[in-house]
Amino acid sequence: MAALAADINNLYVFDFQTEKWSELAERTFGGFPNWSKDGHYIYVFGENGKGVVRVRIGDRQIERVADLKSFTQTGLVGRSLALAPDDSLLLLRNAGTHDVYALDWQP
Repeated sequence: MAALAADINNLYVFDFQTEKWSELAERTFGGFPNWSKDGHYIYVFGENGKGVVRVRIGDRQIERVADLKSFTQTGLVGRSLALAPDDSLLLLRNAGTHDVYALDWQP
């Protein structure tokens, strides 16, 4: 099980065999931790929400996987992050109303 601290700065994992929490990474994260399908990584918003990183469980290495500086996010709390079955990122983009190109109205 993975969890973020209340201030969402530190990422923790719970070992069910030892029944103890351990700090996996200390950094400013932005929520939405997701386990990779093989269980070797946890994906999470990083870089103050301007990117997505993954933390390797085995050696606690942090790797940037996406730059979101020019990506306008949206979601229930301003953004959302999930993983597809192949571990590709699923993000919600705010396209606003300016991307509506045609509309057919039939009363």
